Amino acid sequence: MHGGTLIFINALLSFLSSFAFLFAYWIQPRLVPPRSLLCWCIAYLSFAVGFAVLMLPAFDIEPPGMPLFGNLLIDVGAALNFVAIVLYLKRPRSELWVLLPAALLALIEAGYVLSHFENMRVMVGLGCAARGILTVAAALALWQCNDPSRRPVARLAAAIHGVWALMLLSRIAWWLFNPAAEVTFDPTTAFGLTTRLVLTCAITPCFLWMLARQLDAELLRYASRDTLTGLANRRVVWEQGQARLTQAARQHRAMALLIIDVDHFKKVNDGWGHAAGDAVLAAVARALAGAASDGDLVGRIGGEEFLVLPAHPGAALALAERLRAAVAGLQIAVEGGAVLRCTISVGHAETRDGSGAWQRLVNEADRALYAAKQGGRNRVVSVAITASQGADGGAAVAPA
Repeated sequence: MHGGTLIFINALLSFLSSFAFLFAYWIQPRLVPPRSLLCWCIAYLSFAVGFAVLMLPAFDIEPPGMPLFGNLLIDVGAALNFVAIVLYLKRPRSELWVLLPAALLALIEAGYVLSHFENMRVMVGLGCAARGILTVAAALALWQCNDPSRRPVARLAAAIHGVWALMLLSRIAWWLFNPAAEVTFDPTTAFGLTTRLVLTCAITPCFLWMLARQLDAELLRYASRDTLTGLANRRVVWEQGQARLTQAARQHRAMALLIIDVDHFKKVNDGWGHAAGDAVLAAVARALAGAASDGDLVGRIGGEEFLVLPAHPGAALALAERLRAAVAGLQIAVEGGAVLRCTISVGHAETRDGSGAWQRLVNEADRALYAAKQGGRNRVVSVAITASQGADGGAAVAPA
């Protein structure tokens, strides 16, 4: 393709990409750092303006230094793209050090051209080196994305950046291995512009795809997690409980659950306010999650009530005591400098062979919880359900 056509298409795609990031910035998703979107918007706008400047000679507009100015704008775009990636992925700010050598190379390029002439060997060598440093740094940051929902797309974007870095290196290599080439004309321009066009077509959708996957993961989290505590919500706990009980019945093995209630929680709300109540619930949730074992499902099922599905039913009573002790040891700082302590009561229900309905198991655990409350609180009370008991039959309730 003709060089002027390639420059025009690159300018147009960069402008459309800038508009896409501007729209994303205008929407401002809560979970996306807005400065990253603004950086991407300005980066692609810088690319667009840089390519537009390089297109001016086609309209017989050739003020001195225009090619240098256009290339420097493209360098600025590459730098802002890297900054946007660091901000978006919340990478350590120390990684921004690569901006210094890139800026130094760009300044050397500008100084040489302004003091001598537009030597393509110098401009391509220094310009591609500066962009190459930034591109490799961007690829490494993307490859190290920690978020599982975005990691596959981030690594695809990293691979595309790697291809772009190889292209930049190949342009430098061409000039190194052709020392007799005319320095007022760059025969690698069409190759560079074509690769840049492919990069823009691929990388912008990747970034937007990452945003979409992040939003999807956040929506899924909201649908499955309690917003205050971060624990599994009632819907997830009920689905998991019913599924585990069905599997236990099929395999004729035990199934246990724990229902937990924060003691005297109403007094906290009435005496210290709802903000203190929220702080207590969040602290209790952290203590429960921290004391639970791998495979135990801890959820909040409403108000000050929590439910735990132990992975190992035989260890459920030991787990209940561990949870009770973990909460009893809390010291919770609230507004005003006060430090609150709290305790929990735990109802433990277990079916030895997986028999019975899920709701009945929950009801028996509730009955055990009520007995723990009546027995003085800050304790565990247990009930066992056997196959011989009818659907409405009682089960013996005893302190653990």
